[in-house]
Amino acid sequence: MQFNGMWILALVASSMIVHCSSNRLHEYQFKRKSASAIMAAPPRAQIFTESFFDTGGDPISTVIHIGTRIAKEVETYEAQKRLDSAMQQVDIPEQIRRRSLERFGDYFDFRTIGSSKDADFLFMMKITKYGIEADSWNASVRFKIDVKIRLIDNIKNREVWKKSIHERMPISGSIFGLGDAVGNVMTASALSNLTEEGMVTGFSHLAEYTADRIAEKIQEDFIKAHTDQ
Repeated sequence: MQFNGMWILALVASSMIVHCSSNRLHEYQFKRKSASAIMAAPPRAQIFTESFFDTGGDPISTVIHIGTRIAKEVETYEAQKRLDSAMQQVDIPEQIRRRSLERFGDYFDFRTIGSSKDADFLFMMKITKYGIEADSWNASVRFKIDVKIRLIDNIKNREVWKKSIHERMPISGSIFGLGDAVGNVMTASALSNLTEEGMVTGFSHLAEYTADRIAEKIQEDFIKAHTDQ
């Protein structure tokens, strides 16, 4: 995980702005320029929701479902332990940082390098929230991530591009690297039945898919910036 003190200045500069974006991409040509990316220290991944077994406060419904609820809570506890362990083995934020930089390089013909201080351009990434959620045991599982990205002209110390990205995507078998084995929608129950190894593989595929989505955002903005000129 890469992190440096530049984020202190970045957060101060952006603290007064919410859900905004800037785009000076039309002013730049990136071919053969060097680029690096840093990821701020992320929060802990969130797994499921507090209301996962919420019955809406209906006492009759609670009594009817009390047996199922207890059984599912035990299953969920065991599943969460495997999910926690799997997420510890897969550094999702770091994979997103690395894969996004690779995609940025593909799109703009950057030379990607590891040293942020020596790069012509620097992508500064900060994940404010990420994890998986489901409304019920049989509901589809969604991956959620909120990430802020800034592209800095490292030579002129100037912001080139900035965007806040909020993704809420249903997890399918293909996104999780399982093909059509679990169908187009993965439920919380199906996810809980995966082995820890299967979860590790799935989260790795999910990180790459998310990074590709993030890279597509700047590609779209780059096209738009040059189209509008």
